[in-house]
Amino acid sequence: MNEVPAVSATVRAATLELPVPPFPWTENVEFVLARYERQLINHALANADHVKRRAAMLLGISRYALERRLIRVAQLLDGTPAPKNKAATGGTQSS
Repeated sequence: MNEVPAVSATVRAATLELPVPPFPWTENVEFVLARYERQLINHALANADHVKRRAAMLLGISRYALERRLIRVAQLLDGTPAPKNKAATGGTQSS
């Protein structure tokens, strides 16, 4: 009736291959998850020709959510400061 064709595990693994962090983890799980999230985002960006809107669609999130995740992961893993803009400071730039 409504049969779905079986996809072999080797074909699926070759086309959707994503790195999985080894277990047990030797560091804080927050860093492991942030690194894995960055790998997922980079994988989506590569498959979307580095167009953030299409990568966000592949991930099932909005482009704005993708931007927030990129900033959060960069802050956690790279230690980069949060960008300051008018919206974040309530409409005025502090000096």
